Amino acid sequence: MLMKLSSDWDVPSQGNKDLCDKFIYETFDYSGSLLYRLFIPDSRDAVPLVVYLHGADAFGNDNDLQLTMHDIGTSFAKDEWQKKHPCYVCAPQCNRGNRWSNLMTQNKICSLIRSLLERYPNIDVRRIYIHGYSAGGVGCFEILKYHPDIFAAAVPICGATGWENLRELTKTSIWMIHAADDMIVKASYKTDGNTVHLGSRDIYDELKDIHPDLHYTEYKVGELKERFGINPHCSWVPAGEDEEVKEWLFSRFK
Repeated sequence: MLMKLSSDWDVPSQGNKDLCDKFIYETFDYSGSLLYRLFIPDSRDAVPLVVYLHGADAFGNDNDLQLTMHDIGTSFAKDEWQKKHPCYVCAPQCNRGNRWSNLMTQNKICSLIRSLLERYPNIDVRRIYIHGYSAGGVGCFEILKYHPDIFAAAVPICGATGWENLRELTKTSIWMIHAADDMIVKASYKTDGNTVHLGSRDIYDELKDIHPDLHYTEYKVGELKERFGINPHCSWVPAGEDEEVKEWLFSRFK
């Protein structure tokens, strides 16, 4: 059963199904199975690999929801993007009751990446990127803390993390995106006196003076409602169409 979603929750566009159909169905066996979908570009040149982590609303074991729930997971598979920047896109699915931040799950993701590098030798090992929203944004931060050697850059959307190993995030180029009035994952927990969690704004404030390549976009209070008619948590909607952020991501090398 899916989590109960509010009436202003984002829904995918009409064309998203056609993009989803371009992703093949795969299973990776590593201390249990990990379902994932893979987009394979029409290019023999050295190209990037984009890893996409979905949010809690797509947890399951159907190997579909991670792409069909929203448009963000298929954004790099669009024809107009592939013509400019061909790339592989890997979209694993997290089981209910699990978390992307679980160390075993992180190890599975990184082992999956290594297996893809072996299967598809034209993946450029210097250009492996990761992005995700909500629980997937949390997963991005946690994976970067413990596996900073793999990824050239990351775009965590409406994510959060804790204080542990926070400075490890300085080893990866990061562009964070959040809405100021997000009440599901807050942009700032410090303003509420919360000393355990750090939202995107908190992370930026903590690391901006020591991180060599850290960026942050914060949508203003009411902006997502006014522009898109969606819940303030759904900042992946404008993020998925932000060409500046996407071009920045693909300009980063390890």
